[in-house]
Amino acid sequence: MTSIKTKLSRYISIFISILMLSMFLVIDLNLDSWVSGEFDRSNLNKLGLLTTLVNEDENGVEFNFSDEHMPEFSRKKDPEYFQLWLGNKVFERSETLVNLNNYNLSKDSIKLNELKIINITLPNNQSGRLYLTKFTPQIDSDIRNKIAVSLDHTLSKQQYMELAYAISDDELNRLVWLIDALFILCSLISVAAIRIIVSKVVSRELLPLDKLNEDLKQIDLESKDNPLETKAVPVELLPIINGINHFLKENKNLYEREKRITSNIAHELKTPITELINLSEVAIKFPHEKTITDSFNTDVLTISERLKNIVNNILSLHKNTKITHIEKNKINIKNKISSIINRENTVLATFNLDIADSEILYSNEAVTDIIFSNLISNAIHYSEDNSNINIAFYTDRPRQEAIFSITNISKHQYSVNDIEHFFEPLWQKDPSRTSSDRFGLGLAIVKSYCENINATITTDYSAGNRITFTVIIKLDSYS
Repeated sequence: MTSIKTKLSRYISIFISILMLSMFLVIDLNLDSWVSGEFDRSNLNKLGLLTTLVNEDENGVEFNFSDEHMPEFSRKKDPEYFQLWLGNKVFERSETLVNLNNYNLSKDSIKLNELKIINITLPNNQSGRLYLTKFTPQIDSDIRNKIAVSLDHTLSKQQYMELAYAISDDELNRLVWLIDALFILCSLISVAAIRIIVSKVVSRELLPLDKLNEDLKQIDLESKDNPLETKAVPVELLPIINGINHFLKENKNLYEREKRITSNIAHELKTPITELINLSEVAIKFPHEKTITDSFNTDVLTISERLKNIVNNILSLHKNTKITHIEKNKINIKNKISSIINRENTVLATFNLDIADSEILYSNEAVTDIIFSNLISNAIHYSEDNSNINIAFYTDRPRQEAIFSITNISKHQYSVNDIEHFFEPLWQKDPSRTSSDRFGLGLAIVKSYCENINATITTDYSAGNRITFTVIIKLDSYS
C-alpha cells in the first residue's frame, strides 16, 4: 500500500538533494579552479619578478638576485627552486639546487615570451609545479642612450635566456581536498537535514488530513450536528470537505428517507396482517358462528388483495429503476386522457379538458399511461366533493416541450413541508393510514417514470387548497 506522505517526502527530498548536490558540485569545481588559478597566477608573478632581475649591458648579462630578500630559495623547509639558462648553459640556480649537488630542473622546448606550466616531482620528492619562460634580458634605458652606437649590434646578437621556477603544490592540494571534503560533508549534512525537514514539514502539513480522517470516523448519520468544519482548513482541502459535507447531507437524507420508507412499509403491511390475524383468531374461537364463517373467505380475499396491491406498487417502483431502454409510440393525448378518465372515474367526478384533438406525443405508451393514470386517480381521490378537475395539454414548439397539467381542489390542507414529501414513497398526509386502497406510492412512481422519458414534474399549491401537478416532457428526445 502506497503512502502519500512517504512518497511526497521521498520525491521532495530527492529533488532538493539533487538540486543542492548539483549546486555544490558546480561551486566546488569553480572554487577548485579559482584556487588553482590563483596559485598559478601568484607563481607566474614571481616568475616575472625573477626575469626582471636579469639585466644586460656592454659588459654582458647580470642577475641581481639576493637570498636575503628571497629566503625561500635557500631554506630547507618548504624550499622553492629556480634555474636560469643562457643559451644552452646554466647561468644561475637557486641555493636549494646548489645544495643538491647541482641538481638541474627539467628544461622543455618553449617559444620566446611563452609561459608553460608543468607538473613535476621536486628534488625532495614532493609534487610540485614548474613554471617556464623564454625571454631576452632587459637593457636599462640610460645604458641604451650611452651605448646607442653599439646597441643595434648588441641587440642583433643578444642571446635568449630561459628561466624555470619550481614550487611545491602540497598546500594547494591540501586546500583543494579540504574544500572538497567540506563540500562533501555539507552535502551529506544538507541531504540528511532536507530529509528530516521535509518529513517534518510534510507530516505537519498533512495533519489536516489526519484530522479529517478522525472526523470521518466520528460521523453519525443519525446526528444533526456532524458536518465537517471548514474553518482553519487549508484551501486545497476545502473542495474535498465541501464535497464530503454534500455527500453526508445526501446520505443523511437518503438514510432518513430509507427509515421513513421502512417504517411506512411496516405500517402499510401491519394493518392488513393484523386484520388477517384477528379474523383468523375469531374464526378459530367461534368456528360455528355463521355470520363469521359466511364472510370469512371474502374478508380474507379483500385483505389479501390489499396486500397484493401494496407489494405490486412497491415492485413497480423498484422495477422502474432498472429500465434502460423504452420503446416510443405515437400517442393521441386526448384519446389517451379520455380512456384513463373512463377507467379511473368510478365516483363520476367532473373533468374539464383543454386538449386539442390533434395533440400527438411521441413517447412510450405504457409509461405515459402510468404517469397520467396515477395523477388522475390521485386528483379524483383527494378532490373536494362536487369540485371540478381541470386537465390541459399543449405543445410549446419554440421551447421543444410538451406540457401536461392537472388541477384540483384538495380536501386536505398542505404545508410547505408536506409538499416537499409528496414524491417520497409511502408518504401519506393521514398518519393513521386509514385508507384501504391508497398507499402513498402513486406520486413516487410518477416521478420515477418521468425520469425515464426525459420529463420533470412540479407542484404548485395556492390559496383555496388548489393544487396543480405539471409534467414537462422534453421533445428533443421524445418527439
